[in-house]
Amino acid sequence: MEPATATATAAVADVPVPVPVHAHVHVPAPLESPTTANSSTSPSSEGDPQNQNERQPSLASTSTRPDQSKERITVPSACVQCRSKHLKCDGLNPCTRCSSNSFECIYVRSRRGFKGPRRNGTNGTPNKANAVSGPVDRSCPMINPGAARGASNVPSGLATPPDHRLQTLPRGVDLPLFDIGQELVSFEPKPLPSGLDIRERCIEAFFYHFYPAHPFILPRDAFLKLRKEKPLDALEAAMRYVGSFYVPQAPIVALGLEAERTVYNADCPRDGFRVQAMLILTIGLDGYRYQEKALQILVDAQELALEFGMNKREFAFINGNGSELLEESWRRTWWEMYIVDGMIAGVHQKSTFPMKDIPADVGLPCEERDYVSGAIPSPHSLADFDEESFDGRDFSYSSFTYRIAAIRNLGRVLQSRQIMLLDKPTIDRIDAYLVNWRLHLPESKKDFINTEGQLDEMLFQAHMITEATTILLHREHSELDSSVARNVDSCAPHKPIIPGQSYNIHAAKTIQAAQDVSKLIQLPVPLVKHTHFFTCVVTLASIVHLSCWSVLMPLVHDDDLKQQLRLNTGALKTLWQVWPSAGMAFGQVKGVAQEIYAAKKQAAEVGFWANLTEDEVMRSMIEDQTIMEELELFDDVVGPRLGSA
Repeated sequence: MEPATATATAAVADVPVPVPVHAHVHVPAPLESPTTANSSTSPSSEGDPQNQNERQPSLASTSTRPDQSKERITVPSACVQCRSKHLKCDGLNPCTRCSSNSFECIYVRSRRGFKGPRRNGTNGTPNKANAVSGPVDRSCPMINPGAARGASNVPSGLATPPDHRLQTLPRGVDLPLFDIGQELVSFEPKPLPSGLDIRERCIEAFFYHFYPAHPFILPRDAFLKLRKEKPLDALEAAMRYVGSFYVPQAPIVALGLEAERTVYNADCPRDGFRVQAMLILTIGLDGYRYQEKALQILVDAQELALEFGMNKREFAFINGNGSELLEESWRRTWWEMYIVDGMIAGVHQKSTFPMKDIPADVGLPCEERDYVSGAIPSPHSLADFDEESFDGRDFSYSSFTYRIAAIRNLGRVLQSRQIMLLDKPTIDRIDAYLVNWRLHLPESKKDFINTEGQLDEMLFQAHMITEATTILLHREHSELDSSVARNVDSCAPHKPIIPGQSYNIHAAKTIQAAQDVSKLIQLPVPLVKHTHFFTCVVTLASIVHLSCWSVLMPLVHDDDLKQQLRLNTGALKTLWQVWPSAGMAFGQVKGVAQEIYAAKKQAAEVGFWANLTEDEVMRSMIEDQTIMEELELFDDVVGPRLGSA
């Protein structure tokens, strides 16, 4: 493509994701796939997220005994691809099935039969032998960067992400962080008694911050009532772990260990509540950069759900105990697992969205206001939704349902990518699904914000998924040079795109979708209330913007482009307050921007922009320098500011 056109933009990397820092906690050898076993696992820099290598939590014990890890080692029986499709695997590396289908072959440890951590301590010194070696980071540097770090006794067992939030994280500008005497608010904000212990504050933080983006367990009041009637240990443990991301001084390490140990304990009932706990744990670990462990737990949750027929319509009725609210929760649990499976496949490119091929006749979820109020209408079916334009019936469907429809379109794109060479009719057919999704949105679903000023998060995510799907479908055929984004791989591996000489329709749709993602950032709601998957979608759009900015000749809409880039980097910076995955994405986007800026500066110095006046060149360089100063915020501004707070 010609440099003077808006299409000479370097392409988008598929989508990014995470990587944690282990600065204060000793973590055993990471759980690695055979393809990455030789990669470095020690972080090279605590301050720059781009220099931190991903480490997966291990199934080995965190005890300091040198011979204990040998007791823990298990040999995986099948790779993720074969296991997710319930096919026999020969255990080779790569296995025969993955090799013949050109799939990435990843092995993760099996959890079957896990009975919890071994008890090596004595009655007089419980947990002594199992304590994590080295001091455990208990405080949250985001809130109190100067907090003292003390040792703690964390039970031995499954190593989970440490509380590693960097000292240079930005102070939250829109995150209502909880403190000791602060009143807590629920999904429907109302005052609660202050003085709750930290474990209960984590539960409340879960409902206030995390639940609106993934509303599948019972609403807060119904959940609190149910847990008085029956034990929900695994579900509560997973909720506390994710809620602890938002609570200052919360022991994230200990709560993570407790959550995994409880979920995989032999005494944990094999029921729908266990599936819900595993799904919450999957989302939390994925946002904390533990992608392989998250995928492993998700596969286990799918197997468990299929074991007792959660994909059948009658499951909700049989297991609802006469409660329409609980029946709705079971339906939402299946569809949430379906959506999370699709999102992980789309943003990480390490799985194939196996749930899209599982037959299911589960009823569709209702609107959020109906769910919270308990006034649950009779559910419609997916078949009803697919035939709505032809059967003449005037049904209304929930925003959650349009979110499901959006992820189904993503599944169609992922399915098409298994074909070596896509022909134009196939691309057009899939694109028609995306266009029809937009065209057939009812008027009531055109606005993200209701008359009371509240965000429709389900509708927000539906649009987020649709824009990301559009980029994934068209980017490979856009002929936008992807070389500038070769180092942006925190979500998915970089896939080279051969540049072309013309501005085609695929390039136009890719760039438009990236612009629409930036518009989502502008909605007047706290960014940290969105799902953490928004991080990867923002990064995907950022790479498109950076590709446009990399064109040495100034673009027609150069100012608009730079504002969109500022929006995206600001969003990543804000999301980094809670999700480490955003920190890694920010670091890689920043690295690309530095390379682009250096190239533009060199071009200006040698007089490459011959058709521009000196004033025009200087004005463009000053604007570019402003962007770079904002991207350097962590190194030059935020660190000292937080240190003096």
